[in-house]
Amino acid sequence: MRRFIRHLLPILVAGLLLQGCSGVRLGYGNADSLVRWWIDPYLDMSPEQDALARERLARFHAWHRKTQLPDYISFLRQGQKFVGGQPTAADALSLGDGIIRRSRTMAEQATPDIADFLLTVSAEQIERMATRLAEKNADYAKDVQLADGEGGQRKARYKRLLERVEYWFDNFSGEQKATLQKLIDGQSAGSQFWYEERLRRQRDWLALVRQVQRERPPRERIIQLLRDYAARFDLPADPVRLAEAVALRRASAEIAVAIHAMTTAAQRAHAEHKLDDLIHDFTELLQDA
Repeated sequence: MRRFIRHLLPILVAGLLLQGCSGVRLGYGNADSLVRWWIDPYLDMSPEQDALARERLARFHAWHRKTQLPDYISFLRQGQKFVGGQPTAADALSLGDGIIRRSRTMAEQATPDIADFLLTVSAEQIERMATRLAEKNADYAKDVQLADGEGGQRKARYKRLLERVEYWFDNFSGEQKATLQKLIDGQSAGSQFWYEERLRRQRDWLALVRQVQRERPPRERIIQLLRDYAARFDLPADPVRLAEAVALRRASAEIAVAIHAMTTAAQRAHAEHKLDDLIHDFTELLQDA
């Protein structure tokens, strides 16, 4: 379920941020169709399942537009304060926690509809889902260069992070890029750990879906299973791994603050302008509602 929400959230909240602010209204306006398009390769939905997904996603989208957009505008303003101020690692962690809280709100709203949909999923579709997840895992492992060890993983992390940073702050100078590389070299890439967490979530998800398909429990039982899954989604239960996850998140927050500290006034103004554009787009979407 939270995997579904993780893909829905960028469409609804960020409106294809990394593709540019001009895509926000188009992406948001077609979010229900985009999510159906994302789900279908995992299941090859029957006409009946597609109709159910269409109905429930349209209802979810209407709920989201009416109730969540004002909060997202406030959250973007919080991001502006981060960019325009002198943020700390605690501020960066707070922004990350804000995204998680909003993800959980969406997951809770979608839970009854997902429960209804799971009751329609066949054993063959579950195996198709498992195969699709394995294919995506192979792509992910290649993207983060898992096979190349810590050095290769840091190289891949630098490339991804530089792309995101330059989207928000515009082009970095050679000196800024060198400093960013030193920051990344001073930390564990964390790629192997997060890959293992990805696999844990998928194992739990497939076990849940198989249980529903095998036992056909009452709807309320499925809803509780989904809530239990969502509760353990973000962080591992094992104390040792939990400590590692918290440390990696803290390290990422520290890098975010260090990146902000190396930016120029013009670069920070560039980021604030992008956030202004997003606030404007979300405000218009809210008025359209």
